[in-house]
Amino acid sequence: MSYDVILLGAGHNSLVLQAYLGRAGLKTVCLERSSTIGGGLATIEDPRWPGYRHNIHSFFHRALDQMPWYRELGLERRGAKYLEPELNVALLLRSGDALCWWSDFERTVESFAEFSVRDAATLQRWREAFVPIVERILGPESRRPPQHPEERRASLEKTPEGRLLLETSALSPLEFVEREFEHPVVRAGLLFFNGLREVDLRLRGFGHHIPALLASPAKAQMCLGGAARLADALAAAARESGGEIRTRCEPRRIVLERGQIIGVETSAGELIRARFVASSLNPQQTFVDLLANAPADLRERAAKFEYNLLAPLFALSLVLRAPPAYRAAEQHPALSRAFIVILGLERYEQFNDIVRCHEDGRIPAPVM
Repeated sequence: MSYDVILLGAGHNSLVLQAYLGRAGLKTVCLERSSTIGGGLATIEDPRWPGYRHNIHSFFHRALDQMPWYRELGLERRGAKYLEPELNVALLLRSGDALCWWSDFERTVESFAEFSVRDAATLQRWREAFVPIVERILGPESRRPPQHPEERRASLEKTPEGRLLLETSALSPLEFVEREFEHPVVRAGLLFFNGLREVDLRLRGFGHHIPALLASPAKAQMCLGGAARLADALAAAARESGGEIRTRCEPRRIVLERGQIIGVETSAGELIRARFVASSLNPQQTFVDLLANAPADLRERAAKFEYNLLAPLFALSLVLRAPPAYRAAEQHPALSRAFIVILGLERYEQFNDIVRCHEDGRIPAPVM
């Protein structure tokens, strides 16, 4: 069998790409070794508890209904409908206090002011400074091919907004928060919100993530019916464009002839030919496990790829007879409608403990 493009892994990145490739007139096939599509977009329903659906990996999506591909691929009419809860994130403390992140920014400022009036003012100042940066620089950049770093720097240095972005980006998220905010709970909350993006808080080059998060109108959203509805909608768009999706089809190797990729051999021994192969698998799977004839330096770099050590270790899914009753709800009754609730995070220094435990292969004290 021959195609224009083979895509490896049926996660959302592959399915979005496949839908667009099909619209461009290319013949595509997506190979997925598991029995279901979606990758991290997994929603399960235990037969013992019908009606209870658990997203076992990807449970919230940020501003997804604002993505160009969400609109262009007609995902809402295909069943991927989103809610954005008003009380987006709440950090609950043992004291009964709560740091709340609302879809209404002014209410967020009021919540931060309960911990530090100075920090609340800083929050507002950085948001105002970064709104034009998000609208004129970061937003447009996310929708076009990346520039060469030196060209981008030269362009950004021409405007005050660009220079502020460069200065802030030079920091790590941790350095930015330590420099700009004073209250330990405010610091912890901001770093956790940023950590939900799975960015190493110590990594320089990402200091702008915190103010960009403040300036963005996008908040965490939930897909009605579970994250798997997004996968189903994307698969429908890919198939409508002529794409084929094969589940239980495991790639064994990416096949090269005279230095040119000609296709993929499956674990069943089938050779599927294509002009191009696009992989959404991780670097080791792609360049070490599947591409045995790749240049040695490329394989070596892929083998040394390091993963972020901040992301959660595991998830616990519960079936409860009633919603949790939080002590903080006595002073903050809106907590009964909070989308994301953070427990166990009392001070921002805990992030160092978490990373140190992960580096040592130990489970840290629970932050959930």
